[in-house]
Amino acid sequence: MKRFYILLGVLFSLLTSMSCSFLEEYSQDKSYVHSYTDLDELLLGDGYMPIGISNYHIGISYDLLEAPWYYPYIHLMGDEVSENIRQDASTAAIADARELYFGYYTWQPEVGINVTGNALGEENKDWNNIYRHINVVNMILAAIDDQTAENADDELEIRRVRGEARFLRAAWYFTLVNLYAQPYVPDQAETTPGVPLKTTEYIEDKLYTRNSVAEVYRQILDDLGGAEEDLSQTPRKSVFRADITAVELLTSRVYLYMQQWEKCCEYASKVIARKPELQDLNTMAAGQIFLTGDLNELIFTMGSGGLRSSISNLKLDFGISPDLFAAYDDPDDLRLEYFVKYNETDQAPEYVKEGGVTKLNRRTPSSNFAFRTAEAYLNLAEAAACNGEQEVAVEALDELRRHRIRSSAFHPTTLSGEDLITFIRNERRRELCLEGHRWFDLRRYTVSTALPYTKSITHSYTTYKYVYDPSSWSYTYLPMQTVEYRLEENDAAYTLPIPHEVLEYDTEISNNPRPQRPVVNTITY
Repeated sequence: MKRFYILLGVLFSLLTSMSCSFLEEYSQDKSYVHSYTDLDELLLGDGYMPIGISNYHIGISYDLLEAPWYYPYIHLMGDEVSENIRQDASTAAIADARELYFGYYTWQPEVGINVTGNALGEENKDWNNIYRHINVVNMILAAIDDQTAENADDELEIRRVRGEARFLRAAWYFTLVNLYAQPYVPDQAETTPGVPLKTTEYIEDKLYTRNSVAEVYRQILDDLGGAEEDLSQTPRKSVFRADITAVELLTSRVYLYMQQWEKCCEYASKVIARKPELQDLNTMAAGQIFLTGDLNELIFTMGSGGLRSSISNLKLDFGISPDLFAAYDDPDDLRLEYFVKYNETDQAPEYVKEGGVTKLNRRTPSSNFAFRTAEAYLNLAEAAACNGEQEVAVEALDELRRHRIRSSAFHPTTLSGEDLITFIRNERRRELCLEGHRWFDLRRYTVSTALPYTKSITHSYTTYKYVYDPSSWSYTYLPMQTVEYRLEENDAAYTLPIPHEVLEYDTEISNNPRPQRPVVNTITY
């Protein structure tokens, strides 16, 4: 008699966080799984990233979307944001995202460390959440082939559930291996520690070790291949469920990270052939929000759209960095209006692509997991350029730029070689800003065989005093001291450490060493 488990593998320390019902066994002839519809509901509820809506008041976040928002720190470790220390900004964020994510934002050896260095907080939240999803998907995949199809429609639905499950397992392992392992290097991946692989549906009472990066990527591609086979025969269910186009886009991204240029081009071209739409910024109305659930180039999204809850431009919070704003160096780039813009009132650049925080709802695309057709054009352009196929690269690049640059000022790209690769990377930064790509891109550029690139990044942390201003009969925050930290070129901190809770439990898992992070500059006001 086959037994089904919703797995909470011993390795991942989930047993104490889940109710006892999740540990119960269910045999094949019991009432828990009546049909594929039960597995479909489980997939939607526990396989996909959850959707949550934060508690907002006049555009200020009270909870920073802590419950539903996965790995929000990915936006804070790179060069897309900086803290707001403007003297004229009297309004402060209610919750201090800088303090909440201090260890990530300043690349500390222990990312759960607090700003005073005297307490170590939780580091395994995302590790646990992602492995929990993987465990659920494993159970679904172990059960789905035993379900009975009454007709052809049922057969297609069973294939869809299996295809979505395999896509999700691939997506979750791709996320894990790019958070907690070094970037994929073709001739080193077999010996580079990745993350533990678990594809069985039953609990295994053992200590785990880290599979190699190559092994993890092989599992990812194997799952994507299965998902492609199943979902190529099923219709799209909704933008919140994975379909064949989402599978092809993720596959192109995986091959891009692996530097398999021809395979990346193949799958990016499949996406474009299936869904070529791009939103033309030349036809958008003034003030219209770009990144919505109705965007014509949106392929798939899961999770919460909570970016504005920690990048509010308020004091004690973040705004987009001057470095990112300067990347939009063409005054005819319409993304200066619809992605980022200079706020004349606040005298600072502002992120507008996702819209205001009060607009968040179930149809707001995820801040970390939104698939757009634009990425397919960029994947194709970069892979083709790295493979010496200049005409293909320029054609894909210019098709995107034609929808982003003012029509009267657009001119075809004439760059070639390394200059073209660099321009495409910069275009990727402009187009995909604050959608969860930049940190992963910076990592993989460091090991590029076509054109290696790395940069140092400086982040500041400012302490304030809360003082009364008699002229306005109000209190305000005044900066006292700013300290700066630097992520060096090719720094080991481009990879997260394994969570300390995991290392404490499973002694067979090795950590990713990160250097101590000294203060490199101090400014006293």
